Amino acid sequence: MTARSSAFSQRFVALAAAALVSLAAHAQPPPGDGLIKPEARAKVSEHVNVILDQDHVFVPNVGIVIGSKATLIVDTGLGDKNGKIVLDEARKLARNTQFYLTATHFHPEHDLGANAFPADAKVLRWTGQQAEADADGVRMIELFKGFSAATKALLEGASFRAPDVLFEGQITVDLGGVHVRIFGVGPNHTRGDTAFFVVEDKVLFTGDTVMSVLPAVNGQSASIEKWQENLATYESLQPVVVVPAHGKLIEVATVRRYQAYFGAVQSQTAAAKRGGASVEAATSMLSEGIAKEFADLAPPNGATGRVNAAIQAAYREAP
Repeated sequence: MTARSSAFSQRFVALAAAALVSLAAHAQPPPGDGLIKPEARAKVSEHVNVILDQDHVFVPNVGIVIGSKATLIVDTGLGDKNGKIVLDEARKLARNTQFYLTATHFHPEHDLGANAFPADAKVLRWTGQQAEADADGVRMIELFKGFSAATKALLEGASFRAPDVLFEGQITVDLGGVHVRIFGVGPNHTRGDTAFFVVEDKVLFTGDTVMSVLPAVNGQSASIEKWQENLATYESLQPVVVVPAHGKLIEVATVRRYQAYFGAVQSQTAAAKRGGASVEAATSMLSEGIAKEFADLAPPNGATGRVNAAIQAAYREAP
């Protein structure tokens, strides 16, 4: 390693550590009961129902995809109590008894309700997501327990259900009259991000990789190049409905807006790096302008932190 690359590595680690400390101190999620609300269930297409999160913290948008032979669940909620809620809603909708359980990523509110389902339910998991759960799942559960008394209670005794099917790349599941393409897309929000496309209904589940607001980029491991590849894939599918992991349902126009956002982050960050700017200097120079340009995508708590993380990730990849 050269002295210059070593110095960059030290600066980058220091900046990342400072960002994590700031998040821990100032951006703890607000309190909430963490429970999925059955009354928020909506039919979004012929074969797809979604239990909407209604912007409640620790609650995902839950997908229930129903075929004549089987039902596929996308995200099972935070712990067994939520898993039971999802199971009850699925049984109201479907006559079949075969369940496939999947998750958009390994964070507890997405994958820790699976143990509430019957023993013959099949867990399908991308190898990238499984590797992340194996490496960091226990720590993440403990982190979420610390957010509130409600999350601690919901996660008491929670564990990741073992996969029945581990797959590389992508698979297509035949539910009977409806097919779901499942494909790994990380590293984006997490290393194991996974997307789902209901072929006959043209409904796309994007997890946290596309939402109605700017994404939370993992500045230490996310690939903006990979994110742009994924966005091109999403757009090519021409979905009628896009279901993010959190927040309101969106359309393919938001995918295009994400492409523009990441394109701006990539081009401006690369130019700053070529000009000799450090990662700290590039972040300071660019963040405010990019946040203003994409103010329509700002989350309620502001865009700055999310833009900063995107710049840091782009800086690592820039030539």
